[in-house]
Amino acid sequence: MPIHNVEYLNWAKTHKRARYELTLSGVTPVTPDEAGLTPNAWSLLVEGAYGHPELVALIADRYGVSADRVLPVTGTSTANFVAIACAAEPGERVAIESPAYEPLIRAAQFMRLDLGRFERDSEHRFAPHLESIERELRRGARAVVISDLHNPSGCHCPTETLRAAANLCAAEEAKLIVDEVYRDFAHINRGIPRTTAATLGPHVVTTNSLTKVYGFGGLRAGWIIADPEFITRAAAAFDHLSVDLPAPSTSAAISILHRIDEFASRARAIHRHRYPLFSQWLTSRQDLRGYGNDGAVFAYVRLPNGVPGDTFCHYLRRHFDTQVVPGSFFGDPRHIRIGFGAPEDELTEGLRRIGLALDAYTTKAATGP
Repeated sequence: MPIHNVEYLNWAKTHKRARYELTLSGVTPVTPDEAGLTPNAWSLLVEGAYGHPELVALIADRYGVSADRVLPVTGTSTANFVAIACAAEPGERVAIESPAYEPLIRAAQFMRLDLGRFERDSEHRFAPHLESIERELRRGARAVVISDLHNPSGCHCPTETLRAAANLCAAEEAKLIVDEVYRDFAHINRGIPRTTAATLGPHVVTTNSLTKVYGFGGLRAGWIIADPEFITRAAAAFDHLSVDLPAPSTSAAISILHRIDEFASRARAIHRHRYPLFSQWLTSRQDLRGYGNDGAVFAYVRLPNGVPGDTFCHYLRRHFDTQVVPGSFFGDPRHIRIGFGAPEDELTEGLRRIGLALDAYTTKAATGP
């Protein structure tokens, strides 16, 4: 059985780092000093059959659900893989947004699912196209997969739109899977209520982690929130991937969740100081198009007509020692994704170099070799 490469993850892990690396979509990782984890915070003792009871309770309390609706897993990517695996049988159809985070698509392909797509329209700040979702459901889609905040645009999906999508899925007895790994950015930085789409109905499944918003990617502390029946099915699927959750990560995650407001404040400070720098730079570039900001520390930027994303990113890396994420990894070569959570001096210089590279590239294209 062939296994498709997850090209974006492979690139993210292995590409040669540039001097100005503006590829991260989350806050900079928390340092040991910032984490302040004492030796008592680490444990090698596994507790709980499917997640430490205290960890489960903390997640449930934070998102306003009962404990029997929470399954801790190793990060959001694992959560997405398990959720998609449990939502449809091989050969059945699953509808995934476009543009999309590539691992969502590869998970569906790995499960031998029939892949359908629905648009998130840039003209409407990447709101999911409900008519396209309805069309995919009528074609037999057993699950619809959405990210909120959207990856790669960082745009928030309004609650009424998510509710409408959930209602469409309910009418066809399909699951709605919502990747919420960036969702807390909207609460922390834009004051949008901290909720989970899993409260929209028993057929709605959400995934999340401590990675992007809080800076603890190395812990691989993620979770699924769903109705208890789906959680039982997901736990059985997770048994094929891992015997237990790593005890040290679990104990650290418990400690972090007890102090989560501290790390939310850190994320807020990073956004408050970095977003104005990015926004001012983008405003100065009449040749680029952005889509506003709903709290994320990354932005999706439309390149000028005639500037191919992959070629420009290679040019930027080679001649200006600066790296951004090509939109082709999300199925959209017209765009690039820029992370602006880097230290202030690196961000300022990196953005300056992107501007220089655009000017040089377009001049070169206009004048020829």
